[in-house]
Amino acid sequence: MRLSAFALLLLSPTAFRTSAQAQDAAAITQRARARLETLTSPEFHGRGYVNDGQRIASDWIAQEFQRIGLKPVKQDFFQPFQFNVNSFPDSVKASIDGRDLVPGVDFIVDPSSGKAEGRYEIVHITTRDLNGPERRKMTMGVLSGKAACVHWSTTTDADSLRMMRNWERDLMHYGPVLKHADKLTWGVSQEAMPQPLFEIVGDALTDSSQVLVLKVNNRLLVREPARNVLGMVKGKGKKWIIIGAHYDHLGRMGPDALFPGANDNASGTAMLLSLADHFAQKKNKPKHNLLFVAFAGEEAGLVGSEWCAVDRPIDFGAVRMMIDLDILGTGDDGITVVNATAEKQAFDQLVAINATKGYLKEVKARGPTCNSDHCPFVQRGIPGIFIYTLGGVAHYHDVRDRSETLPLTEFADLHALLRDFIIALK
Repeated sequence: MRLSAFALLLLSPTAFRTSAQAQDAAAITQRARARLETLTSPEFHGRGYVNDGQRIASDWIAQEFQRIGLKPVKQDFFQPFQFNVNSFPDSVKASIDGRDLVPGVDFIVDPSSGKAEGRYEIVHITTRDLNGPERRKMTMGVLSGKAACVHWSTTTDADSLRMMRNWERDLMHYGPVLKHADKLTWGVSQEAMPQPLFEIVGDALTDSSQVLVLKVNNRLLVREPARNVLGMVKGKGKKWIIIGAHYDHLGRMGPDALFPGANDNASGTAMLLSLADHFAQKKNKPKHNLLFVAFAGEEAGLVGSEWCAVDRPIDFGAVRMMIDLDILGTGDDGITVVNATAEKQAFDQLVAINATKGYLKEVKARGPTCNSDHCPFVQRGIPGIFIYTLGGVAHYHDVRDRSETLPLTEFADLHALLRDFIIALK
């Protein structure tokens, strides 16, 4: 049976796309891919705190803002602030019973680790060894000058997990700590403990491991300079929409372990720039003023967005919506909208646009949670949502979150959905 083009269009919103639309989508994805490769390149050092990675990234983003045609809010594109951050500039080395381990692949150090070097006998302990003051005192006496390998029982109970984490931190005052991990997931810390903690995957660490040889040299950077990057497009009215994405990532654990941060969050930064590309064009002048913010310090605890919310670069009373873009590199299964239950009208509008245009497989709702840069704004009464993609690769806070493994499956369609949503906001 033959169907006319009109009939096909009625059957599915995505059944009929013009050649021009397809070419535009391909160009958007291609430009995003180029930006992704730049942001995740070794020259940007994981956009962290070794070799000035976060400064290099902020300089590049400011140059992109200027090239696109965004205007600075004040005298330049930067909003400076400072915070403490623990870093690992030198090679981190570890071996267990003569077996050398590969940093980032076989192990990571806890981001709050302190320095240590030498050969340590491994003492294996369980929760029973720390329960009760007498047993605990005896265990700590045995640990003097040795490394503690902790064997915790598997649990999902929040209180138990918090207790075990507190025990680990206590042990880091006595000597190096070892523990087995199912996956290596690194982070950023604003403090440094006296001793290091190693998380190890695979079979290198067992309940019969005897000797640890290690070298860790941390450097606590006090009042480390950082910068949000801000640019604006003036609209036809007086209200504002803030579009934000954090550009920082974890950086380097020494020269041997690079965390590129492709999905988290070079992808969100690429989307921020992609939307700026569109709305900076005179023919696409928006209804509302748009403030584009590339945040620093997200991985250290939403430090950059908190400072932006405190510093108030614009009149927050005029802000219609804050849209936070974080982890946008896939989309096979659609997107999740955090704070959707609190911002039901905005969520329903996203769902309606998507249903009409057929951009994504699904737009899912999630309740309020303080897990990205929308949070400091929402806490101050500004309407805000956080969007992330679903499906595809699952690399997160590890050395495998690279540009070449990130498919950008629905990047162009999500760009179109966000563009239409920004245009539709009243």
